[in-house]
Amino acid sequence: MDTSALHVVESVPPNGVANQDDIQLGQLGYKPELKRSFSLLSMIGFSFAILTCWTALGTTLSSAMLNGGPAALLWGWIGVCFFTVFVVLSMAEICSAFPVAGGQYSWVLLVTEFKPWGRGLSYATGWIQLAGLLCMGSTALFQVGTMIAGLAILNADDGGSYEAKNWQVVLICWATCVLCVLINMFGNHILNRFNDVALWWSVIGFVITTVVVLAVTPGKRDAGFVFTSTINSSGWNNLGMAVILGILQSAYGMCCYDAPAHMSEEMHNASRDAPRAMVLSVVIGFVTGLVYIIALLFCLVDLDAVESTATGVPLLEIFYDATNSRAGASCLLVITLVCSFNAANALLTEGSRSVFAFARDGAMPFSAWLGKVDGRLNVPVNALVVSAVFQCAFVAIYFGSEVAFLTVLSIATVGLYVSYLLPIVALMIHGRDNFTPGYYSLGRTWGWLSNVLGSVYLVFTTVFFFFPTALPVTGSNFNYCIAAFGITALFGIVSWVVTGRKNYIRKIEVSHGVDVDETKYVGVESLDEK
Repeated sequence: MDTSALHVVESVPPNGVANQDDIQLGQLGYKPELKRSFSLLSMIGFSFAILTCWTALGTTLSSAMLNGGPAALLWGWIGVCFFTVFVVLSMAEICSAFPVAGGQYSWVLLVTEFKPWGRGLSYATGWIQLAGLLCMGSTALFQVGTMIAGLAILNADDGGSYEAKNWQVVLICWATCVLCVLINMFGNHILNRFNDVALWWSVIGFVITTVVVLAVTPGKRDAGFVFTSTINSSGWNNLGMAVILGILQSAYGMCCYDAPAHMSEEMHNASRDAPRAMVLSVVIGFVTGLVYIIALLFCLVDLDAVESTATGVPLLEIFYDATNSRAGASCLLVITLVCSFNAANALLTEGSRSVFAFARDGAMPFSAWLGKVDGRLNVPVNALVVSAVFQCAFVAIYFGSEVAFLTVLSIATVGLYVSYLLPIVALMIHGRDNFTPGYYSLGRTWGWLSNVLGSVYLVFTTVFFFFPTALPVTGSNFNYCIAAFGITALFGIVSWVVTGRKNYIRKIEVSHGVDVDETKYVGVESLDEK
């Protein structure tokens, strides 16, 4: 795409000094409103704080054991990461050309060069992307809540009879979210340093927990159990289906590597370093995840105790079995707990930037209000607060039903995976020959190879995320993901019909200087009024 054909807006950032990043953003039709403070290292820390594959895999270990067992988890992780490389390379190439906070939905719009079908697909991508990000934020809050509750159960002096109530977990999640809001709102000027620390905490914590568990666990499992054994407790007669469902746990662990794209308007050298951060976070995630899986599987001595642990946190049971000490197990879990908090904090940041960007393009109700940046704090405060409210609302589902809340986790992964798929598919449909790359280019051969293999993988995982996780299907194990995804799609369609096809299309036409035809907008409030 030739960006010289776009409507260029004023490229003056909050500090009054324009640089190449701000000039490029202006060429894409957006005014710089956010302060650029993130370096490559801090952005890798930000992205890996969200990705933290080793902690995510630890929290889903029990589900993976029931569906395929150790072999499915280990080799599934390697397979997932192999195909993820093609996905992240495809996304990084597009991000390099279009480093804007909107990320995936903006990419669809820009790679299709504002074609009518691209505009509609962009709008749909935006709602799917937001659903995925906000749901993923709520799952990170939930991990913090369950870990704190698990620690309380383990250390209770009542003979092990204490049981954390659902409402207690939800309140912990809400308190965590409030703290994240305060950090994001008033600590934005040090957020880059915060993520530097988060990166080192995660890496050092990974080393400490891995070494300690391997060193102190008595009677470790043999290599046959770790590398070749399978378990099928899902009810599916076909082991292959159980293995596929187990692999999906790895797909959940390798997600959210789009984070640097949504922070690109706050990065130095965004066209170069945002794609680097995306790819490097996947590489670091693969290595740490693989080592952690192998370590945990060797130390998974009592599988039944891990699956039925009273703490509700299988990873905490593994730590306790290894150390035979409440204090030792608690210390190890606190390391993981801090990583989960960092993930929750970063996901709120990422989600708020996506809400801000979507509102900036006139795609949401109250767009003018949501798309406003606080001049003193350099933060889209309204988008931040609304994102937090939605995350808390999703967590509140746990008040009524644990099964229903698991749907939130599925929507998080499916929503993000579909949002990864759509810009890649849009690029292939519009034609790679019509795409002008940025700092990085995959070239014709590697570009098509990455786009095709990445798309096949994303379609495969998305389809199977809708399958029942266990048979026979009952009210307690029903997979509501497809129903929730359908509600999200219906909401997007209604929004498109009511306001999107007018306000969103008009806003992007005016801001990007494309095919402006005011006769199409008779009766629609003016952009100034919005």
